[in-house]
Amino acid sequence: MFKGTLIAQIIAILGAIFLAKLYGEEAYGIFGVFISITSISSIISTLQLDNCIIISKDKIESVNWFNFLLLLVFVLISFACVVFFFSSFFITYKQEEINMIYFVVPGTLILSYNLLNVNLFTFNKEFTVISSSKIFLAIGTVFLQFILYKKFNLFGLIIGFLISQFLVLFFLFLKNKKNIIKPNFIKIKRDVKANSSIIKFLLPSNIINSFANNLMPILILAVFGAKEAGVYFFSFKILGAPLFLISSSVSQVFFQKASELFKTNKSELHRLTKKIVTTNLLLIFGFLVCINTIGMYVLELYFNNGWENLRLYVFILSMLIFARTSFNPISSLIIVLNKNQISLLFNVYLFAVNLIAIYIGYFYNTIIYTILTLAIFGGTGYLFLLLYFLNYLKKTASYNE
Repeated sequence: MFKGTLIAQIIAILGAIFLAKLYGEEAYGIFGVFISITSISSIISTLQLDNCIIISKDKIESVNWFNFLLLLVFVLISFACVVFFFSSFFITYKQEEINMIYFVVPGTLILSYNLLNVNLFTFNKEFTVISSSKIFLAIGTVFLQFILYKKFNLFGLIIGFLISQFLVLFFLFLKNKKNIIKPNFIKIKRDVKANSSIIKFLLPSNIINSFANNLMPILILAVFGAKEAGVYFFSFKILGAPLFLISSSVSQVFFQKASELFKTNKSELHRLTKKIVTTNLLLIFGFLVCINTIGMYVLELYFNNGWENLRLYVFILSMLIFARTSFNPISSLIIVLNKNQISLLFNVYLFAVNLIAIYIGYFYNTIIYTILTLAIFGGTGYLFLLLYFLNYLKKTASYNE
């Protein structure tokens, strides 16, 4: 997982830097808003029941969840399209908003289906398939976004991303075709009741979390414009690369391992969690030092005075990325320990921080205050969340001993 994700991230970052100079800040701002919207909508489309694929007791149950969710996602997205169609008679949409919807609907469907496939491969411990798909996606996305620049300009980044995601989906379905069967709805009904806390707590929690983590590019676009949204999104893309690398290579494996250890050896789960957190923080600290020194020097030379304030954005957001890295890769503990209510409270806090941050920036008419508020208070929240779960694991391990 780590090797595959590392290769994918190197390709993605080098491609992102090249494409950033090619497309410019405005196109990146529009792309960032698209990614934000689809990230939020794909969370809603699965009702977070995709986690049940991984925490299932056996393969039969896992496959049953997989097939049920294939139908559920399609139904929910179709329903959303119907709502949008009828709302168009009463609400006036701008042409840009309609164009965005045209991209968001297939984007949500494809991203959701990819997630379902990846979770089933995770349950089956087929991490090589997941790793290969990440590499294929990174190469395909950069290549398609490059060749589509002249034809689609502002929307080339979005269209290239969607086509590459679809090709990955086709690959994953081919690998998973033997598991596509008719779902057992009677069993699903019982399993939904057994996992009702996911819908009651985890779903609203993760929806709020998704808004908290993805709302800022949308708000920046609305308040400060597409160029500022582009610089913010690109800064996060550069800084988020190691976080995504660590999370993607660790989180899926940790989720599966934590589910087992919580049932069999809680002391080992506590030790494993501390070890992963320590390693992750050391890795991200080294990267952040490099990107804020020689990395920014190289980028500024490459962009040749373009992308104004990029160095400042990267420096401030580094605080938030460091704090997020402490908890994001082990966030599956929320599900394993059934602490969905804690997640809900934290995400309400994080969402409030985003709104306060954008208000402060709007009030003082500077986006710097927005980013600074987000980094300080958002980062502090992640560190407190980490301390809570480490303390809970320690107490649980001591009690069982």
